Amino acid sequence: MKKRIVSLLLSLSLLLAMAACGQAAPEASASPSAPPSPTAEPTPSPSATAVPLSEDAGPVVVSFSYKSEMRDKDGILILTVRSAIPSVRISGNDDAAAKIEESLSELLVVSEEKIQEYQELAEDDYDLLTDETRPLWGGYFLFNTASAVRADSEMLSVKCSVFDFAGGIQGAYNDCGATFDVSTGERLSASDLTGDYAALKSAVRERIMGELSGDSRYFDVEPFAEGVLDGDQWYFDENGLTVFANTYEIATFNEGQVEFHFSYEELEGLIDERWLPDDGHAGTLSISFENPDFELAGELSLDSGADTWYLLSSADLDTLKLNRVEMSEDGSWLLGEELASYSELPAGSAIAVTAWFMDMPLLAVTAGESSYLIAQSGRDTSLLLIPVEFGG
Repeated sequence: MKKRIVSLLLSLSLLLAMAACGQAAPEASASPSAPPSPTAEPTPSPSATAVPLSEDAGPVVVSFSYKSEMRDKDGILILTVRSAIPSVRISGNDDAAAKIEESLSELLVVSEEKIQEYQELAEDDYDLLTDETRPLWGGYFLFNTASAVRADSEMLSVKCSVFDFAGGIQGAYNDCGATFDVSTGERLSASDLTGDYAALKSAVRERIMGELSGDSRYFDVEPFAEGVLDGDQWYFDENGLTVFANTYEIATFNEGQVEFHFSYEELEGLIDERWLPDDGHAGTLSISFENPDFELAGELSLDSGADTWYLLSSADLDTLKLNRVEMSEDGSWLLGEELASYSELPAGSAIAVTAWFMDMPLLAVTAGESSYLIAQSGRDTSLLLIPVEFGG
């Protein structure tokens, strides 16, 4: 019942937001090459950019490559190291891109000094092994990985992960967030996000204490809740703000990383409006009537004579699919014919789609595990990606 109510509310909001000019909409094409019905006029689409760009910054594009290195002693593997190498591009703002790239490199590229430190520790550890235990030796590990979880014209937020094994039974898992102002390239602290840092900290503290207080699985919860925003264990993604405790920090290994989430709606009034997405969507996939110098990875023509718009990837995406959609009688959305599928969409890539926009969404895009209705606002004609869950 709850899902049905949510679906009906979404349907109502879409009808209010996308009813443009009261025009009749042509029926959806039965195939990608079929033209729209000649008995109706399509809702006109503007040629303006749907993703607003600030004067000082364009869309940020970020990707990561990986460099591995193995160190040995007398033919015995001692240490394996993997660094994440960031590549950042911001259209028209090379200085900001360079600042971000340098800051991320300091977090993700393992220095020679640290490699030497771990190598010496590993060699000492190996020398202490007996003839019986040496066959079990696998060496030390130091692995860095990263993923961009929000990348647009205002903010870049990256989640960085380190797996560190230096002997013992289990390795150490430590994550951090790194969030940047795209226009300046400066790394943001949590206090930079708001004019009332005390209110933001209080809201985070209340959420954490409310969820964990009295649960015997957790310890040291209050000091964590008080100070988590003062550090770097937070990031923004398409859904909002996530703050987290690393493994072992407030619970045993079995609990893993403990996360707390705040939607963008909950953050209204707590962070500056600039950091809230204009259309309610943030992340690494965006939609626009203009292509800001992204490399064209594919083209799809659905409606002859329609305007062309672009799906833009600001970070590496594993999969992307475009489908037709329709609404069922109970107000839920149903996934229909698959129109295009890409096994990967590298950062800085675009998919060009030529198709009409109607009073109700006809298309949806799925990127990884997230799905969005593709729509046009009836208020300002901007393009929208609206999160959706499909019915059975």
